[in-house]
Amino acid sequence: MARWNPRGCFIAAAVMASAGCSNFPPHGTVARVAPIPCRQLSQIRRLHGAVQLVKDPATGDTLEYLLLGDGALTKDVLVMFPGTGQVMTGWPVQMITNSRYSPKIVGTFGYKKSEDGSASLCHDYRLVLFDYPGVGLSPYAAEATRDHIARDVDAMLQDVAARYGISTNLVDPVGWSLGTTFALKYAFLSPAARPSRTIHNVLLVSAHGGGSVDGSAGSGSAPCLLTLLTAATKAKGLLGLQIKGDASKLIFPYRGQGPAQNGTNSDCIATVAESAVKLNVTLQCSVANNCTPFLDNALASFVTHPWSNTRGIDDKVYAQQREQSDDWNVGYCARAGRAFASLQCSASGRVEQSETNGGICLTDTSNPNRPIAKVCAPLAITGKVLLLDGYEDLFVQWTYDKALEDGLNAARPGLAAYTIYKGSAGHGLLIQHPGWTQAQMQAAMER
Repeated sequence: MARWNPRGCFIAAAVMASAGCSNFPPHGTVARVAPIPCRQLSQIRRLHGAVQLVKDPATGDTLEYLLLGDGALTKDVLVMFPGTGQVMTGWPVQMITNSRYSPKIVGTFGYKKSEDGSASLCHDYRLVLFDYPGVGLSPYAAEATRDHIARDVDAMLQDVAARYGISTNLVDPVGWSLGTTFALKYAFLSPAARPSRTIHNVLLVSAHGGGSVDGSAGSGSAPCLLTLLTAATKAKGLLGLQIKGDASKLIFPYRGQGPAQNGTNSDCIATVAESAVKLNVTLQCSVANNCTPFLDNALASFVTHPWSNTRGIDDKVYAQQREQSDDWNVGYCARAGRAFASLQCSASGRVEQSETNGGICLTDTSNPNRPIAKVCAPLAITGKVLLLDGYEDLFVQWTYDKALEDGLNAARPGLAAYTIYKGSAGHGLLIQHPGWTQAQMQAAMER
């Protein structure tokens, strides 16, 4: 079994994988199936038997995905891009539905009546949840750059259309944290590479425009986060698990943390020794702020097939995601090519994986608390870009969302709108306040 110990570390042991996941259809045929109806939703990991696999022949990458939702309002398909270390089961159910259309969620651990609003994205739209390469049944892909993932998502949507018999011509990318960078790159590349598919709205939680002109990779994070995230790519065993556990808890505001309304990061310091992590702050993780249910759900997912195959994501995928994040910070790509290729890319700092991983804005981060997005590549979308964040975000300060809004609107007036949660909220805004987050997304979609 795997347990979450009192220090917040994942302790994993060998888990026997059980059958129950869909695989490639025989002889190249596509067996027509129905989307998972919203009423069946309780916890996402319980849908493991409906996971589908699709291989992109252009990249060789394989993605696993779930399609759920009733499509009662429009034909829009929301594609959910997960964050660092996240698998598709990590999306909070109250961020995608409510008890009216998904009554089974009331009995799940972490359900909050106060977050149960009138919105249900799951009922009104179709949702595609997927995992990056190297998760569950999907083999690790060393060349999984952002351009590759954008092409893979296109192949996934083609498979969705054929397998389920629904239109995927109207797409709304949804991203959290690292997922916002993939969602933005997909929204940037798809109109040029797949003009028959329209990108409507782009919905982002804790975003970053990328492209630091001064090469200050990761300058939007508090010092303690930079220490932990860097150490997590190298540390092994129990130390590595403790580092990742502490970093996960810092998604939520720590005890006594005040809102950084003036744009400065909080005074959090981390020290990593040979066998322990020392923080100068007290981590706040409880049922009340949804931290404990989030971690417990992650743990349960890691022992559920197919995610038990990789216990979430393994170290090399985690390290790859950190490299992609660094590249996004220092790189910039000015033009989208016709083959899901970022063009006219450059980098102001050391590139970890590829210059094409670069962001969509040239951003001045010489003052890390007051970034300025000077030039943003145009997004050929028909709707708006919604940016959501909280004042207590340590991973990406809220000022980076604001800079991205300003940069996108400078390139195309009225394109982006930024909304900040007025109370206590950190990088895990969508976990702490899932009902509020869903309501904001629903309102943006309806506009």
